[in-house]
Amino acid sequence: MNLTITRTTIGDADDLREIRLLALRDEPDAYGSTYEESRRYPRSQWVQMATEWNYYLARSNADVVGMASGGLFPPFPAARWLYGMFVRAEYRGTGVALELVRAVATWTRAADVSTLGLHVTTTVTRAAGFYTKIGFEPVGDPEPMIRDPSLRLQTMTTDLVTNGVL
Repeated sequence: MNLTITRTTIGDADDLREIRLLALRDEPDAYGSTYEESRRYPRSQWVQMATEWNYYLARSNADVVGMASGGLFPPFPAARWLYGMFVRAEYRGTGVALELVRAVATWTRAADVSTLGLHVTTTVTRAAGFYTKIGFEPVGDPEPMIRDPSLRLQTMTTDLVTNGVL
């Protein structure tokens, strides 16, 4: 597999839309937005997301096979946050997810920040297991998701200074 991870640009807006909508259909409980609301975004919003947000796309040859983004999370001002992680089913277990997290970890280190955090929905056990495997640890008790309080989010963080995987 010839894998590349790149930060999105204006030319990636359509690919970002496609992979994000696939993610929302594949694992709807995992994300803070829904397929129905996201599919209605105008193209200008996808362009804005691709150019102004911090998204990364994983490509195997020309095919987009995964995505992740990095950002801030105000309750943890000394950390950076991993958002929107997704890998197409046929590429899970191939190292794509790890490389996407590494891209966000590299961005985090470039900001001279050593803590990377995330939220994982407790019902998405595969994702929680992956994050634990690469060195993330739970922080506190799961809390309700804003868009659907019946779903619970577990905060997890890792120290990039001591994490030997990222």
